[in-house]
Amino acid sequence: MMNLRNDESSSAGYKRSKSALVGIVGSRRHSLILLMIAFVACLPFLLLHIVVHNEASDQADVHLRNLRTHSQPQRPANNLDVQSDFLATQKKDWDPSNSNSAGMDQLKQLSFPHGTFFFGVDSHQMKIPESEVFDPSTYWLPFQRELLEDDDDSEEINVEEEKKRCKSYGFKFPKGTLPLKRRRLFYGALISDDSKEVIKATSMEQYNIFHTVSLIESNKIFNLTPKKWRFFGSNEASKELSWLYQVYGPKTKVSIDYYAPSLEKEQESDAMYPERYQRDGHAYRWKFNGMRPDDVAIVGDLDETYSRDFLRALQICDVKKFRPGQDCKAPKVTASTLIFESSPECARKGMRWYHPDAIIGECIEQIGDSKPHPPTKRNRWGPHGWRLDGYGYDGDYSAYEAEVLGPLNMTGQGPLWLPFEFRKALGGEEMIEKRDKWNSPTAYHFHNFLMSDEEFRFKYSTHGHADLKAQNKTLMKIHGDVLLAVACAHGIRTNGLEKSFGSIKGNARPIYYMNEEARRARHSVWQEIVREDEAKKFGTSALDGDAEDEALLTKT
Repeated sequence: MMNLRNDESSSAGYKRSKSALVGIVGSRRHSLILLMIAFVACLPFLLLHIVVHNEASDQADVHLRNLRTHSQPQRPANNLDVQSDFLATQKKDWDPSNSNSAGMDQLKQLSFPHGTFFFGVDSHQMKIPESEVFDPSTYWLPFQRELLEDDDDSEEINVEEEKKRCKSYGFKFPKGTLPLKRRRLFYGALISDDSKEVIKATSMEQYNIFHTVSLIESNKIFNLTPKKWRFFGSNEASKELSWLYQVYGPKTKVSIDYYAPSLEKEQESDAMYPERYQRDGHAYRWKFNGMRPDDVAIVGDLDETYSRDFLRALQICDVKKFRPGQDCKAPKVTASTLIFESSPECARKGMRWYHPDAIIGECIEQIGDSKPHPPTKRNRWGPHGWRLDGYGYDGDYSAYEAEVLGPLNMTGQGPLWLPFEFRKALGGEEMIEKRDKWNSPTAYHFHNFLMSDEEFRFKYSTHGHADLKAQNKTLMKIHGDVLLAVACAHGIRTNGLEKSFGSIKGNARPIYYMNEEARRARHSVWQEIVREDEAKKFGTSALDGDAEDEALLTKT
């Protein structure tokens, strides 16, 4: 009986379990059907994600492989095509003192295989705290004010004065109806640990002239060693940014944009390439600020500037390289630049520099039209790096004509120019001097206007083509340029130096250092830097009779 009851109980239990199971199965079958429907609906998106992911991974691998092997993709490509209103929705209340990552992530950004640009708020958008507002013109001397207040909006341009100015540089005066209108000038330079001294000197020359000043900071130096942001992440950074926004004048839009390289040292053997990638950001900033093909862009280092008089000439005169319809093969206008070594009292004699450089907008990447100026081939991925031999390198366009223009039934045209090519590539009217009896310079280079001997050692041991032994050298042993400046600090006038600021031939002088007090102050700082360096005894005393040094420092 026990077994029978157990069997009956088991049978009843089985029936209940079967009934429950049928319910569960039915419920699960219904859920399964719903899941299958959902899966089928999502399948195209899943497949698309897989394809995009695989393509992105493949492209990343190709980018790194091209970078390491310096190979060239089969077909050249334009830089990222971005609309000019890209920054229209940029946050205007961005706080540069915010050190957390969200502070930088709030900015509009563009990413490339080599790194990411973060575009900051410009000086016409940022509300500067009242305690940080200042007017640079309050420090001008009367004669400086007369030179710098040369563009009163209430007055018409003085035609006769401008005709004389144009003639003095070998330019013609433009034909056409009056009143004249000045060209808009856009500027680009990289910024790092540049001293306020040199920024004050160059920005005074440029005061209220540029439509846009595009400055780009990186969180790595050119050899890809990390560094701290100077203009982001602290209260001090915010104050420095406020100062920088104001020194170029209220008519100029000043921006600090940020570049974060994604490359590691082993991915890029040439320390100059990160500099070239960083300069790419200028063209985007110019575009966002409304640059047109008939505007002019100028690229330089922050310690270089055209003279104010030459800047005004570029705005008004009939410059051949600025006429519409350029072929863009050789569009540059390059300066003849007077060099000052560490002090305004240490001007070079018999030697000129040849930057900054200017190019008309119609020949610039992102500004000009790529249809009449198809992209060329380069030695990095897509639109980055040097032009290849025959594709514009050293002015040779033979392969570009045959392989790029030929299939398009075009001839005679050149490609658009990247910002770094303003400085590095050949092509244009170079070394324009003033046509006076002294061949007066058209630009100034305030070279090595640093603020300590340690800054010199850091610069020469890390930047560009670095000397890794520079950290253990006295200044006079670091570089021939610095040796000349050290001699000048000691009052030794060599064959390579002018006797003084006042002895410079011609009538071109940097406006900032026409102030005797400013000259004296900087020269005193430089002399103190030399004294502190020599007190450290790097195994040699200053001017110790080295044969090479003596040859260089022969007195005039």
